[in-house]
Amino acid sequence: MEPRRLFAALAGAALISGAICAAPAHAGDPAYTIDLDSFDSYADDAAVSAAYSRNTNGGQNSVALVASPFGDTLGNAMRLTYSFNNGYSGRSKAVSGYWPDLKQVDFWIQNDASGQDILLQLSDGASYEFHLRDFPGFDAASTGPQHLSVPISNFLRKEGTGTLDTTRITSFAIYVNQVDNGAGGQIVLDELTLGFDEAPVLPAVSIPEASVEAGSATNFVSVLNNVATVPAGGKIVQASYTSSNPAVLPNFDRLVPKGDFIADGSTTVTVDQVKLWYDSRTFTVDVDAEVTVTVSDLAPAVDVVDYLNSITGSGIVAAMHHDGSYSNPANCDSLHQRVANEFGVYPGFYGADFLTGSTVPYRQNMINEVIRQWDNGSMVQIMFHVSPPQYTVAQEQNGNWGGDQAHETLPSPNRIYSFVYNDQWEELMTDGTALNTNWKLRMDEYAGFLQQLENAGVTVMLRPFHEMQQHVFWWGGRPGLEGSAGLWRMFHDYMEIEKGLSNIVWVWNVQDLPDNYGEWGPDGDPKFQRYEGLEGGLAQYDANNWNLFNPGTDYYDILSVDFYDAEGYSYRRYEQAVAIAEADGGKPIIIGETFTFPSPATLAEQPNWTITMPWGQRTWNASNNTPEGMATYYSNSIGADGLPRFSTRNNFGSGDIEVNLEIPAFAGGLAVGFSSVSMSLSDAALSADKAWIVGSGVLPAVEVEDTRPGASVGWDATIAAGDFLSGPQQVDGKALGIAPAVVSTAEGQTVTPGAAVAAWTEGFKSPGTQFGSSPAGASRGVASLGGTLAYKVPADVAPGSYSGVLSVTVL
Repeated sequence: MEPRRLFAALAGAALISGAICAAPAHAGDPAYTIDLDSFDSYADDAAVSAAYSRNTNGGQNSVALVASPFGDTLGNAMRLTYSFNNGYSGRSKAVSGYWPDLKQVDFWIQNDASGQDILLQLSDGASYEFHLRDFPGFDAASTGPQHLSVPISNFLRKEGTGTLDTTRITSFAIYVNQVDNGAGGQIVLDELTLGFDEAPVLPAVSIPEASVEAGSATNFVSVLNNVATVPAGGKIVQASYTSSNPAVLPNFDRLVPKGDFIADGSTTVTVDQVKLWYDSRTFTVDVDAEVTVTVSDLAPAVDVVDYLNSITGSGIVAAMHHDGSYSNPANCDSLHQRVANEFGVYPGFYGADFLTGSTVPYRQNMINEVIRQWDNGSMVQIMFHVSPPQYTVAQEQNGNWGGDQAHETLPSPNRIYSFVYNDQWEELMTDGTALNTNWKLRMDEYAGFLQQLENAGVTVMLRPFHEMQQHVFWWGGRPGLEGSAGLWRMFHDYMEIEKGLSNIVWVWNVQDLPDNYGEWGPDGDPKFQRYEGLEGGLAQYDANNWNLFNPGTDYYDILSVDFYDAEGYSYRRYEQAVAIAEADGGKPIIIGETFTFPSPATLAEQPNWTITMPWGQRTWNASNNTPEGMATYYSNSIGADGLPRFSTRNNFGSGDIEVNLEIPAFAGGLAVGFSSVSMSLSDAALSADKAWIVGSGVLPAVEVEDTRPGASVGWDATIAAGDFLSGPQQVDGKALGIAPAVVSTAEGQTVTPGAAVAAWTEGFKSPGTQFGSSPAGASRGVASLGGTLAYKVPADVAPGSYSGVLSVTVL
C-alpha cells in the first residue's frame, strides 16, 4: 500500500488543517514545515481560548487575538496575559502529533521583559520543556519581536530523563514560571512552525466500495472497519463524516468513536478523516470518500442495566474518568482521546463529576459533554464531590477538597473532607428544618442539570455519596437508614418523586477500606480517634460490612466498589460484592474507581466485574500502571464501537390501558349513541408511595335518546367494566373507577348522574353501577352522559397495552 504525505498534524478534538510548504531558500532552513499554529483560523477570542485550555491549578490568565506585531502579512497572533498561583501560569492545546524526525520548532515572540521564566512544552505522555532564558538566541531584556528556531533536542524532560517521542505528541503548551515574586505579565506568540528534513508520511486508508449493507453492525465506525482498506493490523478508532440522512445516521461536529444508526434506511456518508490505530500508534488520516450505507432490521436499543447484566461473566467495558478541567469544551474528553491515541480504544464509558469550588461555573460544560458522549453512543456517569449541606448554591463556588486531618474536617468547613455533627445531621434529615430546606435548594440545583439530561434522552448513571463508609467525607461513615443510606434515600426520592426524574440509573458505591477503618483504639484507624468521646461524633462501625450502608434493593441499580487499598483486588471483596448484588435481585457490579487496572488473571478469577473506571490522569503514573499493562487492559475490554445502541430509561414504567366501548342497539323509541367506540388511558404516573400506577381520562359522550310514544316513563342507564388483557397478562376490571356526569340535556328533560365509584372497588364491575337516570314525565329528548375514568394499577404489573370493554345498558 502506498504511503501518503502528511499535510496536517495539529488536532484538538478534530484535526485542524495546517500546510506543508517549502522553506525559504537560505541555508539552515528545514526542507519542509508544518504549521503548528498561525492563529489565523480562530473566529474570535472565545475560539482561541477554547482551543488553549488554562491549567486551573496555576494562575489566572487569558488569551486574545491581536494583529500580529511580527509582519503586516501575518494576520493574527495570540496574546497571553497572566498572573501567578502556585508559582506558575499556563495554557495547553491537545494535538495529534505524528512528527517523526522533527528537527526544530520556529516561532515569533514578543516579551514584556518582566524577567519571568517563559517556557514551551511538548508532551508525549511525559512533559518536555524548553526554557527561553536558557537559549542563547533569546534576549530576555528585549520588548521587541524575536524569532527563534529551537532544535527539538532543546526540549528536555521535566522530571527524570528521556527523549521526546515525536511520533506521539499529545499536547503543546506555553507556561510562565514565577521569578522574584513577579506579579504577571504579557506575551505575544505567533507563527509556530515545525521543521523537517522531509515530509512525514501517513499510512493510507481507502473505502473501495460505493455501497454497503450494515448487516449486524449498529454503528458506522464498525461498518468502516468492515469495509475500509487499511494497513494490515490497523483499526479505525474514530471518524468524522457527513450523513445525507440524519434520520438514519446523525451528524456530529467532531471525530466520533461510534456513530449509532438510529433507524432503518439508507444514507450516503462522506468520510472526511479517520483516526487509525496502526503499528502501536494513532494516525489522523484524510480519507475524502463516499459510501452509501443501507441499514435494515436494526437491533432494538438496549437498557444500560440490562446490557451490563448480559456481559456479566464474559466482558468488561473500557472506561475513563475525566478529572481535568471543564473550562474548555473542546478538551472535555481529553483523557478519552489520550486512551484512543495511545492504546487504540476509545473508552465506552465516560465518568464525570458535578464539581466543586472554582470548577462550579463549568457544570454546564460538563452536562453538555455528557449529552455529547451519550449521543455518540457511550455510557455516561456523574458523581458528586460537593460542599456540605449547610452551604448555599452560591457558596459552593467557594468550596474545595480540603485535607482529611482533624483540624481540617471537624469545624465543618466548606470542604468535601469535612464533618457534619450529629445535631446537624438530624436537622438535615428532618423535613422543614432550616438545614433540610437549604439542602433541598441544593438538590434543586442539581435536579435542574439532570433535567437537561432527561430532556435530551440521556440515561445517566448517577453515583452520589460515593465511598459511603469513608468517615472523612461529610456524607460518610454513618451506618443504617438514619445515617448515610438514609441521606441516599432522601436524595433518590427527591429526584424521582419530587422532581419527577425518570432517567437515572442509581449506582451505590463503597470502598475497599482497611478492616480497622471505623474503629478507634490502639489498633484502629488513627484518623478515627478524633471522634472518640467527641460530642456529636461518630460511633464505631465495621467499614467492611457494606450492608450497613446499603440503601435497599429498590434504591439502587448497580453496585460499585472502589479499589485503592494496599490489599488490592482481593477475592473476599469480590465475593462480598457478588453476594450483596445477588441478594438484592441480581444487580450488576462494577469497579467504581481505581488507579490500578485489574490484571487478566484477576478478571479471570473475578469475572462478574462489568466496568473498570480508572481515576483520570493518575492512571498514567508509573507507580500505578505500566504502558504495557494499560495496553493489555484496553485491548481486552469493550470500547465504544463494541457497545450496542442504548435506550432511554424510564424508571416509572408506563403502559396504555385501552378502553373499548361496545354499545348495544335498542329497539323501539329508546336508543343509545356514542361519540367514539374507543378511548385510551395513557397518562400514567407513579403514586407517591410507589405502590400504584395511576391515571385518568375523559369518557367519550354517550347519548340516550327517548322518543317513545305515549307518556314519558323514564329510563336508567348502567355501565360495567370487564377485565383488561394484554396477551396472557391481565388487569382486574376493578382497577377502573368512574365519576359520571351529565354533559347536556334536552329542553324540559331531567337527568341525574350516578354516584362516583372509586378505583379498585367492586362497584364498577358487572353488574355495574348507575351511569345516569331520568324520571318519568321528564325523560323525553336526547341526553348526553359522560364523566371521568380513573385507574389504579399495582406498580408491579407488566407494562403493555391492555384492552377491555365497558358495557352500557339503558332500560
